[in-house]
Amino acid sequence: ASGSNLEAWVAGLPEPRASLWDQLPRLEAVPALGELGPVFEGAELCPCRPGEAAALAQLEAFCDGGSAIPLFQYEPSRNIPGEAGTSALSAALKFGTLSPRQAWAAAQQARAVAMALGGAEEALASITVWEQELAWREFYQQALFHFPELAEGPYRPQWKHFPWENHQGRYEAWCEGLTGMPIVDAAMRQLNASGWMHNRCRMVVASYLVKDLICDWRWGESAFMARLVDGDLAANNGGWQWSASSGMDPKPLRIFNPATQASKFDPDASYIRTWLPELRHVATRDLLSGEIAPLERRGYPAPIVSHKQQQARFKALYAALPKG
Repeated sequence: ASGSNLEAWVAGLPEPRASLWDQLPRLEAVPALGELGPVFEGAELCPCRPGEAAALAQLEAFCDGGSAIPLFQYEPSRNIPGEAGTSALSAALKFGTLSPRQAWAAAQQARAVAMALGGAEEALASITVWEQELAWREFYQQALFHFPELAEGPYRPQWKHFPWENHQGRYEAWCEGLTGMPIVDAAMRQLNASGWMHNRCRMVVASYLVKDLICDWRWGESAFMARLVDGDLAANNGGWQWSASSGMDPKPLRIFNPATQASKFDPDASYIRTWLPELRHVATRDLLSGEIAPLERRGYPAPIVSHKQQQARFKALYAALPKG
């Protein structure tokens, strides 16, 4: 064996074959972004615009819009899904094209303007509410940093034992906007079409999935992250745990009545009609309540569950959880 090694060493390595660069095999050219076509066909329906320049322009329009500053009307309009009453900066904050410090500084400048104009109570209250929303976002970032286990499960340990029903068919109906509850379906259709959903509606559909359909909140959390342009792990997780009553919020149990939410925040059903065009002919009161006559449905599904019955069932399951 040693002789063979010696012979190989003396012989040396074979002479490498050199090739000119233009004789090397070539890979196919990578297509340009424009050649790929639209990545998301509903982009024009989403109020968020990409890039730093767009983010700064939106921040200025929201906080320093001349004689009519949208931020000054934020508090009364932020919960109305049919109006453009929010900042539409969530995606910019998620992707870092706008920093929380920039948003906070703009709020302080707007506060100075409001004070110079006489300190209108509504304007100052609106600025404070928006600052609180920014603080909520940062709170969820800090919570996930200090409690990384939140990404996998509930903050409140007793919720690890909750007997979720996890009905696959009901979950799919929720995802597709086919639950038979118009405000829920309108919101999910908006999400599926645009990659964005109004914050009030996020709370409504989350409560419906968790406490009407009794599906694990992590199913909804994953569905949102797969669809939201502004999907942020910490904020999304915090919002879903808030809706599920499994998070850090001090109120132990909160159940939204979707009909009540629709009546309060979409009283003319304009938002519902926008995203459920097949129901535009239905009377407003029926759209809000979800109690639509069979002949009026025209293919739209009947409610897949009764809110009253499911609310009672959820409360009973919740009451059986271990305390602490």
